[in-house]
Amino acid sequence: MRAVSPVVATALLIIIAVATAVVLYLWVSGMVSSTPTSQTKLQEAIRIEAVDVTNKQITAVYIRNVGDVPATIDAIYVIDATTGQVINSANNIGATINPGNLYLYTYDVPVDVSQYTSVIVKAVTSNGIEATYLVVVR
Repeated sequence: MRAVSPVVATALLIIIAVATAVVLYLWVSGMVSSTPTSQTKLQEAIRIEAVDVTNKQITAVYIRNVGDVPATIDAIYVIDATTGQVINSANNIGATINPGNLYLYTYDVPVDVSQYTSVIVKAVTSNGIEATYLVVVR
């Protein structure tokens, strides 16, 4: 009376095997259905490639669109790298750069950075994408 009959033991093993197979199937099907089937989303990305500094004055900023879609430059900031204070800002630029192209922003009045040891130049697109460039003033 204490032992389990062979029929009950076989039934229990079959139930455990079927339950394990169902759980495994649900897990695998969930992994397969969560894989992306649509195309990747195009992204906006910019990079500051160079900053012209002549006689301790910033005269120009070179910005390249390294993304997949056109990017519109909204603002360029010159920031003191030590304190984080904005030294100069050029707003509402509105220059659109096609993917892979380079844009040259020239300052009408050069930004004097002679009193700073280093500054950060930051470009911002109309969608809020940022690129920064550290300039060490010598």
